[in-house]
Amino acid sequence: MLHPATASRDPRLALARRLYLPRIVGLGLGLVCIAPGLWEARAAWPIWGLLALNGLIWPHLARLLAARSQNPHRAERGFLLLDSLFTGVWCAVLGFDLLPCLLLIALLNLGNIAVGGLRLLAMGLGALGLGAALGWLATPTPEWRLVPSPAVLLGCLPLLLVYPLLLGHMTYRQACRLVEQQRRMTRLDRTDGLTGLYNRQYWERLVETHFADERRPATLALVDLDHFKRINDTFGHAMGDRTLRRAAAFLRESLGEHALIGRYAGEEFGLLLPGMAREDALTRLDDLRERFPLPESQGETLLPCTFSIGLAERDATLASHAEWLQQAELALHDARRQGRNCVVAYTDTTRST
Repeated sequence: MLHPATASRDPRLALARRLYLPRIVGLGLGLVCIAPGLWEARAAWPIWGLLALNGLIWPHLARLLAARSQNPHRAERGFLLLDSLFTGVWCAVLGFDLLPCLLLIALLNLGNIAVGGLRLLAMGLGALGLGAALGWLATPTPEWRLVPSPAVLLGCLPLLLVYPLLLGHMTYRQACRLVEQQRRMTRLDRTDGLTGLYNRQYWERLVETHFADERRPATLALVDLDHFKRINDTFGHAMGDRTLRRAAAFLRESLGEHALIGRYAGEEFGLLLPGMAREDALTRLDDLRERFPLPESQGETLLPCTFSIGLAERDATLASHAEWLQQAELALHDARRQGRNCVVAYTDTTRST
């Protein structure tokens, strides 16, 4: 049995939670739909008691039994078949009165097919037929009517009007949750968990896309946090993670939404600057490099560190985006050889402190 404190969060009870409100509303309105027919047929009091049990108590009992079950999902599918069985009984008790019976059967099958597809629909129809046979054998059958009486018609209207609206609303909410889940999965597929930047795989796809667009210039840059291993080894990975997050935030804040920024490696970031030629990129990135060690950029709680940056502009001689990346890597390697804390372009143009 599931503990009450965890029952509301247990994923095994997802179906029971989803069906709880529709069952309360559907069976409650079903009671209103069936009652006029029972009244006109002068049904005995045990029939009324069974209707009250089915319409008012069974939804809560089903939820409780699902929570106590070892397999709540399977239990709920069994309860749906019980709902079908009871629907068949009520159809027989009503003498298969056309309007209420068609309404009850249609809405019941709508729920069954939504939960279990054609297989549950077929099983539900079997349970419905069994219930109809049991009800026909156990109760006197009233006279069959093609045209409902005014009382029966009024009793059917709430179920006809309210229950489809509830199902539509719940379907809409479920669709919204699925869309949001898909968005979260897409974000997880694209982003680095620590920094919130694009991960390397997705960022390289963006590089490949922009490499193929020759209509405007573009510059690629790789940014390295200087001596990051020393921070990790001396002050621990928690401080290293904070430094990476702050560096990522600084890059986002400084370069704006037009720059495409990814985490390229452990302490390396990739920058794709669409529409920016090499000289403009050199000026922009050198200013960024000078501002990064300042306390207002990193915060007083972080150790001051610097950037080494290598960049390469896309040109017509490049055969692929991989070659473009390789040029930026060579420029970054040259920046490290020059003592770090500098910006180096793939050509001989070098700007350093």
